[in-house]
Amino acid sequence: MNKVLSIFTLVPFLSLAQSFAPDPDEVGTTAIFKDSSIFVAWATGVDVNRGYLNIQTPADGYVSFGSDLDAIGVATGTEVVSLGDGGSAIITFNRPIANGLGPDFAIFENGFLDNYIELAFVEVSSNGIDYVRFPAISEEQDTLQIDNFNFSDCRYFYNFAGKYRANYGTPFDLEELMDSTNLDVNNITHIKLIDVVGSIDALYGSYDSQGNIINDTYPTPFPSGGFDLDGIGVINELPLDVMTDKLGDLKVIPNPSQGLFSLVIEGRGEYTVTNSLGKIIKLEPFNGPFEIDLTDQDTGVYFMRITDSTERVIQLIKL
Repeated sequence: MNKVLSIFTLVPFLSLAQSFAPDPDEVGTTAIFKDSSIFVAWATGVDVNRGYLNIQTPADGYVSFGSDLDAIGVATGTEVVSLGDGGSAIITFNRPIANGLGPDFAIFENGFLDNYIELAFVEVSSNGIDYVRFPAISEEQDTLQIDNFNFSDCRYFYNFAGKYRANYGTPFDLEELMDSTNLDVNNITHIKLIDVVGSIDALYGSYDSQGNIINDTYPTPFPSGGFDLDGIGVINELPLDVMTDKLGDLKVIPNPSQGLFSLVIEGRGEYTVTNSLGKIIKLEPFNGPFEIDLTDQDTGVYFMRITDSTERVIQLIKL
């Protein structure tokens, strides 16, 4: 009897529903191969906040596999950065992501099998401060814990990163967030990933948009535990001419620069500069043209929000 039970746990536990897109080899999949010509750009900046090896035993420490650089550029299927239980990552791009026809970007994980799934929530921002989460849904059962010996099925999950195996990206469509407050779906500058703690213990587990506890691989108490970020491919990005038009009567000279930016603008208002993590670097009023000095900041992309008669967000690029 014990042997029968042991064998049973090595196969997927059948749930009541399988409503969503199947694995990459099946008809109806939404998976996108990493070498697809549909991708026009890839992530250029990543900052990771590592999570625990096991959230139930925090004294064991944090995951350590990979580095931020492993999530930049084209997905490889092997070079990843691990988030750990409840860990997160904020990802930035050279140009904003825009809401086009169909999916607008895809996120890659490195699952070695179709049914070995490690998930993450996906949130987007158009200013680096306000984030909106894609409404994720889980139909996986919540009575038998998914672990490293019994597996799941990608058809149980929707709007989670990590749904598909290595080399195949999970797509996301900004049209779903069109009516969100404090979000411009045609100017997405940041993507945030938050590891799903797959425990079915209510004290530690994560919940989907419908209040269901999410059952995915847990525990994973090793250096590469949790969601493993391989890359984010951009499908629709804001055209350069649109970026110029968005400035209206505002001119930034030069941009990019070595850290000194001159802004030509009429009227008065307030400006806020944040780094790629959303940390406020400067917050000051203005009255007519002004300068921003970022020479004491690291090389990278910064985001300036101008609030006057309108509100605009502009990228400042320090070389």
